[in-house]
Amino acid sequence: MKNWLLLPPCYTRGGRQRELQRLEENVYEDEQFRVTLQYETVDDNCVRLVHYWKNIGKGAADFQPEIRMKAGFPYTHYVIPGVSYNGNHWGNGKEPKGLEREGQPWVFDYRRTTIPGCTISENADQYAALMASDREENSLLCSCSMTADKDGCMIHRLLYPTIEKPLTYCSRDRYSDAYETFIHLEAGEEFRAAAYLLSGKPEAPAFAAANVEDTALWLLGRRFPFAYPVKEVQTLSLSHALHLLSLYRGRQMFHIGMSPEKGSFVKRDGFAFGWCGQNGMYARLCIQKGLQEGKQELVDIGMSNLDAWAEDAVAKTGLLVTEYEDLEKDGPVVVDTCNQGFAVMELLKAYRLLKAAGIERTAYYKAAEGAADFFVEHYSPDYGFGKAWDVHTGDCVDQNGTIGAYLIPGLVDLYEETGRQCYLNRAKEACRLYYKRDLAGFFCTAGALDTYCIDKETSGPMLIGALRLFELEKSGEWLNIAKKAGWYFCSWMMHYDTIPEAGSDFETAAYHTLGGTTVSAQHHHMDPWGALVVPALFTLYRITGDINWKRRAQLIWANAIQNIAPAEGKLFHGLWRHPGAQNEGYCQCRWGVEKGPGEINDWLVAWPQAFCLNAAMELTDAELQD
Repeated sequence: MKNWLLLPPCYTRGGRQRELQRLEENVYEDEQFRVTLQYETVDDNCVRLVHYWKNIGKGAADFQPEIRMKAGFPYTHYVIPGVSYNGNHWGNGKEPKGLEREGQPWVFDYRRTTIPGCTISENADQYAALMASDREENSLLCSCSMTADKDGCMIHRLLYPTIEKPLTYCSRDRYSDAYETFIHLEAGEEFRAAAYLLSGKPEAPAFAAANVEDTALWLLGRRFPFAYPVKEVQTLSLSHALHLLSLYRGRQMFHIGMSPEKGSFVKRDGFAFGWCGQNGMYARLCIQKGLQEGKQELVDIGMSNLDAWAEDAVAKTGLLVTEYEDLEKDGPVVVDTCNQGFAVMELLKAYRLLKAAGIERTAYYKAAEGAADFFVEHYSPDYGFGKAWDVHTGDCVDQNGTIGAYLIPGLVDLYEETGRQCYLNRAKEACRLYYKRDLAGFFCTAGALDTYCIDKETSGPMLIGALRLFELEKSGEWLNIAKKAGWYFCSWMMHYDTIPEAGSDFETAAYHTLGGTTVSAQHHHMDPWGALVVPALFTLYRITGDINWKRRAQLIWANAIQNIAPAEGKLFHGLWRHPGAQNEGYCQCRWGVEKGPGEINDWLVAWPQAFCLNAAMELTDAELQD
């Protein structure tokens, strides 16, 4: 289904853009260049374009070639995967918004996009997309842009090589100067690159990215081996958790992470139930693994930790203080709904594990129930479970975002435990609200707590929660939401390996970007957060039989575990990383004004290994194989 027109090739040289003239079919020329186009049909919805630029002038030329594809329909929605979701108009950040800045179109380096150089425009009936090939370096070293034509149709642009303008988005809400590179051709030399032109009917309104992802999954990327078997991931991740332990107020608590200080890593202050610290998940996993392997010391660690939260951190409202040091704070304490969701889920899981082993910890159940009851009572048909609450007064201090979806899985678990219909009803109401208001428009918001924008993280609990509802009711409604949450989530997944710059951390560590997930519209770097949803993606595969879900799970898992420090530890940046340690941030694009693309940070935060351990406890090596 071809619904696009390839416009005459153009290029920029000496600050001027020039369009070539048609010489004959698929051949264009001016006094400096001759461009030849070759088309190859991949399938009914995809064409591979190879374009050749020959310098026919008398001297050398430095230039930026450009391919432009015009969609043959007015658009109502557009996406640059990992960068712009219909313009990024939700939130209060200063990330790139819209198609241009002060009248100049945004141009993004391919490394910023999760599908290289990809731009997608659509309406309810049609979509068109343009993306780079990753088969050759010349094809991948590109940039992308979109401009809206006067007739309401979108012009998709691939520019070569790497360009960012009018400014470079270099860190949260910060910009640096434009960045430009050029192709150099001596007289008679030729530049060759390839791209894919896609078109068809969207999977659903605003979900053309699902079609593009499914195609990109098979055209791009080369799978790489898993660094460790599942059991070794368990051992290493647990090792990292135990390195984070400290005795605090008589309780075994997991520090939020470790950071460099005077030539070595030291524990950073702070104990968080969810978010970066993941005390609740680590504690439950210690109990789970301890019970499985007969290691009482692990069970004791987990119970000591959860005793602290269940006995000390429950406010009169029923909400939990989820930053443990806030118990000593005078004045208001504000908690985020996502961490209340983690609390309901992890406390209940631990209660059930211990109960099955004959160990009574009713306080865990009561704490989970109290938080759940609070949200059942305070649910709003307008804003759901809200974003943030005063833990002591029970006032909602921020109503915005999809972040309340974090409560859905725990509410379903509580319904299964108690049979109380109110929990199931609220889970279903919330899932429908967040789907219709947000996810159905291909965006989720406010779950990445160090930003306030469109992000990937909030779609994780939408996926997991919808699958939990489907397990109960086998309704197509919940499966539809789960699939759409999965597609949206995976729009943040890198579908290819970037080309590492010489001397970069990525080159030194042989780091693969394929399968990694970028953070949000406001934070353009990668992390291993996707590990949390790997089991859910396998569940989608088992339910639907669609091999694409399994392939995504395999790619995300391989990425998430590749940089875990081995059993003997490892030296990186001149710092010793203990067994199981992994850093949080991987800067695949021009993110951070010092080192540039390919930087790996040294923040050994708690959450990546909690998510890896959690997934590894559910996975088997057999199901990870083809």
